[in-house]
Amino acid sequence: MPINEKTKKVLTLAVQAGEIILRSGGETVRVEETVNLLVKSFGIQHSHCMVTPTGLYLSIDDEQMNYPLTVIRRVHYRSVNYNSIFDVNDLSRRVVRGLVTLEEAQHELDQIEHTPKLYPFWLWLGAGAGTAAGTTLLLGGGPLDVIPALLSTILIQLLVVLFKKAHIPAIFGDFCGAALATAIALGLAWLGLPIHTNLVVAGAIIRLVPGAALVTSVQDGISGDLISSAARGLETFLRGAALASGVGLALSAALQLGVNTGPFDQAGGEAWQIPIQVVAAFLASSCYAISNQIPRFAILTAGLAGATGWLTHLLIMRLNNTSLLVTFLAAFVVGILSWGLARWQHSPITLYILPGILPLLPGLTIYKGMLYLAQNQPTEGMILLAQATFLGGSLAAGVALSNSLVPLLWHRKS
Repeated sequence: MPINEKTKKVLTLAVQAGEIILRSGGETVRVEETVNLLVKSFGIQHSHCMVTPTGLYLSIDDEQMNYPLTVIRRVHYRSVNYNSIFDVNDLSRRVVRGLVTLEEAQHELDQIEHTPKLYPFWLWLGAGAGTAAGTTLLLGGGPLDVIPALLSTILIQLLVVLFKKAHIPAIFGDFCGAALATAIALGLAWLGLPIHTNLVVAGAIIRLVPGAALVTSVQDGISGDLISSAARGLETFLRGAALASGVGLALSAALQLGVNTGPFDQAGGEAWQIPIQVVAAFLASSCYAISNQIPRFAILTAGLAGATGWLTHLLIMRLNNTSLLVTFLAAFVVGILSWGLARWQHSPITLYILPGILPLLPGLTIYKGMLYLAQNQPTEGMILLAQATFLGGSLAAGVALSNSLVPLLWHRKS
């Protein structure tokens, strides 16, 4: 095979693999590592890859080339499909070990790109509802709170799908979904149903909280990918603002109409409640794993990561109720466990991180902050929204720190 023809095929393969990972919600460092590994595995010694959330750049050079070659690939849309990330990661492992030829790798990569979603639409819809139900339970809700949270999430997911088909930016789906969930909860309270509106809303909007963008932003920043980190940080801010604005709009309209928002309740810290909340966290995280297309073998372990993170949160909270410290330590534990599970199941750590931190996302704090703002208490509301921001930061920092320290200590021990 002429060197130019082979080089072109290697470039095409590497860029396509990076695009799939980036489009499926992978972090920048994973895209760069995969692209560089594939290029070097097929005999090209020098490669430079730069990734942003909207595209990637790959430049290669070799002694047999008269000049460097550069490829730019624009990524127009992104979603979350961790099964695709796992498949590309598994393929790159086998390529590095010399088990797959260039033609076989390209054929397999084409199959990965055109493979339909791992789970059918009805299961994806049900998993989202299960995430809301589990979150409402772990926050202290009862059956009457779980049902409206579950139904609200189904409606939100259908709304987001409609917006996506109409090519409406996702941020408007977050805004309308949060407003819809809040309006449903307040409407049921206005009809006289004995529900805890704050728990219903917190459970219903949990899938809209930008946990993936937040964690990836911090991880990219720590890895030195400042452009990607800043872009994902802006995405986190905009989506969080849209979420809070949707909740605030519905709350303001309800208060203008004289609707009682009800008491602000949260799960107690009694010892007998801990097993119930841990099981609920396992349910929420497992369902969240399914809704993000995580491979079947990792569903239970992803649920285990979420249950462990919430149990850690509950136990530390009994010793120290400083929410930032508690969230940081719980996220740190989730990061350590996720790293261990990833090594055990030979898969990317991404599969376990996001379901693991799901119960720790500050959905309830966002709701409470917007409630204070709607009640003309701006100081208390802004303090709570700032607290939600700091909680998200401590959550991402705990995960990122564990992912930096644990591999370093493991390699040193080895």
